[in-house]
Amino acid sequence: MLDWLERFLIAYPELTLYLAIAIGYYVGGFKFGTFSLGPVTGSLFAGILIGQFAEVPVSATAKAYLFLLFLFGIGYSVGPQFLQTLRNDGMKSVALPVVCSTVGLAAAYIVSRFLGLDAGYSAGLLSGALTQSPAMGTATEAIAGLPLPAQERALLVAHVAVADAVCYLFGAVGAIWFCSVLGPKLLGVDPEAEAKQL
Repeated sequence: MLDWLERFLIAYPELTLYLAIAIGYYVGGFKFGTFSLGPVTGSLFAGILIGQFAEVPVSATAKAYLFLLFLFGIGYSVGPQFLQTLRNDGMKSVALPVVCSTVGLAAAYIVSRFLGLDAGYSAGLLSGALTQSPAMGTATEAIAGLPLPAQERALLVAHVAVADAVCYLFGAVGAIWFCSVLGPKLLGVDPEAEAKQL
């Protein structure tokens, strides 16, 4: 019934990419009370939805280019603030990412081993749960270099994307909930009062 849609998505992968982004921005803009998915999570879910209709080919060059463009955008937007914070509060700024990365990697490893996940799902779990998309690109490149048949490598790369998209929402919501509800309770502080005082 939807053969024409599958043929269209495969024939025009660049339009499929823009379609996923457009749907992602549209869906990400909906608010559920005070919560919204946002364009990144919306685009991830749009990509999963489109993937149900067609296996759209994306060239390795396009993947590498878009990944580097993403990294540039993050660095460009955060770079000046990062250096200023590093000058003012150097040790705290170094300790926090080291602790978060170590705990996140250990947790992802333990969960992956417990559930018996393959390398693709494990990498997607790590990148999605920590909401660290660069880890997805790094894992994809690492999998591409494995001495495995091409079909098996492609399956592992697909598993990275699926696990990342599923875990990303839980990683984002979990971080927001922890920082706004559980963290302040553990520390015995009122974030609203502290913000007003600051």
